[in-house]
Amino acid sequence: MFNLKIFDRKPRRTQAPVAPSLTSYERRALELPGAGVTLSPSLLSEMERDSMIQTALTIKKLAVLAAETKIVPSSDSAIARRNAEFIEQAFERMEGSPRSILMHAMDSFVHGWSIQETTYRREANCIWLVATAPKNPQYFGLKLDAFGHLEGLTHQIPGRPERSLPRGRFAIHFNRSGYAKPKGQSDLEPAVRHWQSKRALTTAWRAHLERFASPTILGSFERGLPLDEQSAILEALRNLHDNTAIVFPKEIQVQTLHGRESDNNAFQDAIDFHNREIARSILGQTLTTDEGRRVGSLALGKVHLQVLLLQVDAIRRELADTLMTEQIIRPLIEMNFGPTEIPRFEFDRQPLEAFRSGLLSD
Repeated sequence: MFNLKIFDRKPRRTQAPVAPSLTSYERRALELPGAGVTLSPSLLSEMERDSMIQTALTIKKLAVLAAETKIVPSSDSAIARRNAEFIEQAFERMEGSPRSILMHAMDSFVHGWSIQETTYRREANCIWLVATAPKNPQYFGLKLDAFGHLEGLTHQIPGRPERSLPRGRFAIHFNRSGYAKPKGQSDLEPAVRHWQSKRALTTAWRAHLERFASPTILGSFERGLPLDEQSAILEALRNLHDNTAIVFPKEIQVQTLHGRESDNNAFQDAIDFHNREIARSILGQTLTTDEGRRVGSLALGKVHLQVLLLQVDAIRRELADTLMTEQIIRPLIEMNFGPTEIPRFEFDRQPLEAFRSGLLSD
């Protein structure tokens, strides 16, 4: 009879990966600062000044930080509780707080990845986390092995030679990373075309308003009117904006030349469309940033809010596990106590559940 217990057996030794995912050329290219990033830093900086992009990014970051955080022991043992208390004390002593670490980490929404240098100080026979300092990722490159594992960093400021930096001194967060995007992907990448179209439409709308918002005054009269009276009428029309009342003979007619109201509506509708697509690329939905002019927008808004909450919950899990627990808490514990039980950093899920069951209920 077939023994199913063989699936419970642990391998006697660690199995190394056997399928490389990066060529030597790709690995060397990623070591160069700026390589592997689709959008230039100057373009990203310009896009961040857009009101819709700035609002959507702010909503996303604040939504992630809306929940309280906690340090959870890995077990009920005395050692696990001691390690968790040590981390809580370390966070109280450090400059800033875990919230500032998380906020700087979410710069990856714009740049694809974020880097923070960690600094430590020995005091009272312990090693404490002093602070984390955010760095500009455009000056950094990645040292990867053939299987995509991060081994170190390269750093180069213009005018200075390139140097290698140890991986352990930095807390790194990648946004939507994968084998094809080792440096992550910016949330602004799918929004570029809509942002460019919105800029072009705004410029065209401004030119349209400059031409038609203050309409041209058109005066008409019958043939045979003396030249001096024609001149007087033209002068009166030129000064029409400065007068509260004016009188013309019945045979003289005055009207205005201006654009159609539908032209302004067309510009507004097109810009609103691109704003919605920009919000969708960053937030995954639109109605949390849109006024909801359609019938049934309340029901649609609830669905869109649920989509946003699902995305926020996934981001919180990733930040808690890959950034705070593995890159902030684990090194601090192992430097002080060696290999031992590692506390977990977690977001409190109660506000999220209350939000779902309370505000989203009819």
